[in-house]
Amino acid sequence: MKVLDVKYGIEITRPWNPAMYDHNDKVAELMKAELLMKLEFAHVTEDEELLRDVAKIIYPCGYGTGFEFEDIYVDARMNLEQVENWWLNEEYPYAVKKGLVPALEQEMIGYSK
Repeated sequence: MKVLDVKYGIEITRPWNPAMYDHNDKVAELMKAELLMKLEFAHVTEDEELLRDVAKIIYPCGYGTGFEFEDIYVDARMNLEQVENWWLNEEYPYAVKKGLVPALEQEMIGYSK
């Protein structure tokens, strides 16, 4: 196992070690919670543009003109439960940049940049 760095007190290794997976799972749960809050806000306020923006962060295919508001919401909720950590690592910073969600104190670790 090759140690590349230490971040948040966790050794960054190749191959990944269990502490890295545990850390990333915890960060993913925080990311999902923030995305869920924004989805819920868009749903309650009936803000379709916001709903589509957040849903696209969760599921990259997006939703064309044939999708109804409620269908997008339900599908985004379902996809949020299944979204992979690597995808969140890629897309969450973009969502932060767009002002959709807040930045988190800690980021995922071990992914190449």
